[in-house]
Amino acid sequence: MAGTDAHDLEALAEVMRTLGHDTRLRLISTLLEQGEKSVSEIEALTGIGQPGLSQQLAILRKAELVQARRAAKQVYYSVAPEAFMQAAAFLNALAPGAAPRIAATAITPPPPPRGSAAMFAKLL
Repeated sequence: MAGTDAHDLEALAEVMRTLGHDTRLRLISTLLEQGEKSVSEIEALTGIGQPGLSQQLAILRKAELVQARRAAKQVYYSVAPEAFMQAAAFLNALAPGAAPRIAATAITPPPPPRGSAAMFAKLL
């Protein structure tokens, strides 16, 4: 990215650091796929419980990667697409022949493996 100044690179690095956490990436993926959702809807869709969900949403909000709006007692979150413009351009420059949009389901982390007592015993 020719002509990128130090401030732009710092901002890009901050976006990448924020997205470098699997829970936050899953939240962004869910909001991208499902659109604006309330906190309780996000909790049901992702299985991320309180207070971890609130903590991760606060980090995304502080990084301005999500937008929040309040309606009565509910807080609704959505992706702030403009916050990803520079990161998208950077990633596109790394893979110029790639498809313009990666399916949100492609970045959803798989569920944790489920082991049984027998599997645990094999490990010992």
